[in-house]
Amino acid sequence: MIRGIYSTVSGMNLQMTRAETASRNLDNINLPGYKKDRIEAEPFLRLVQLSAGMMDNSTHQYKRSALGITNQGAEVQELSTDFSVGDPRETGNKTDFALQGPGFFTLSDPENEANIYYTRNGSFHLDQAGYLVNANGLRVMGEGGPVQLEGPDSFEVDANGNITENGTLNDSISIVTFENLDNLVGVGNNLYQAPDQGTQPVENPGLNQGFLEAANVESADEMTNLVTAVRAYETGQKIIQTQDNMLDMAINKVGTIR
Repeated sequence: MIRGIYSTVSGMNLQMTRAETASRNLDNINLPGYKKDRIEAEPFLRLVQLSAGMMDNSTHQYKRSALGITNQGAEVQELSTDFSVGDPRETGNKTDFALQGPGFFTLSDPENEANIYYTRNGSFHLDQAGYLVNANGLRVMGEGGPVQLEGPDSFEVDANGNITENGTLNDSISIVTFENLDNLVGVGNNLYQAPDQGTQPVENPGLNQGFLEAANVESADEMTNLVTAVRAYETGQKIIQTQDNMLDMAINKVGTIR
């Protein structure tokens, strides 16, 4: 009975994580370039339940037979990020960019250039010094360093990230990818760092100027995941209440002499 409570609690913890993941995905559904999280679950080891020992008169030894297999609940095996590409949304803003191929924009911290970040969120603007930056002031990196422009309407960027300003090639936006995306470390909701692996250039990033990449979150799917997890959690609560009542009867009523 106690084992049943522990198994139910493990399942409830799993459903709580599923609900939190779905909620986080829904919260960021309007964040450009956001990549949804997903979880993989796995059951605990299964155990073979054996009967009580019975004396075998022929061998004078106790024998036990298998009654069946029980499962001791489940746990989160892996929390990972789905890096599939989101749909492009036109904004008309020349400092907005959407990647429709693989890769990430490269950003650097102007206060510590050793801090490099990667993102699919191409919502940028020009700061007072003319640097192309994101909402947090991180500078967009080009092949020659931070991208600096004369004005928001003086440049064009082609599908490969090449920047032409006033008819002259200025620089190319640095768009890179990695051998193993699963090793990227998330920083906030749509920034990543790659402490243990080098970058690889992307030949065909499919960059669209004047567009933003939408989050790859389907609201209907996440709402279904959220409702399913909440209902499963509520079912777990009822199971624990039932087992608690049975435990109460076993302790306080079984064997009572009337």
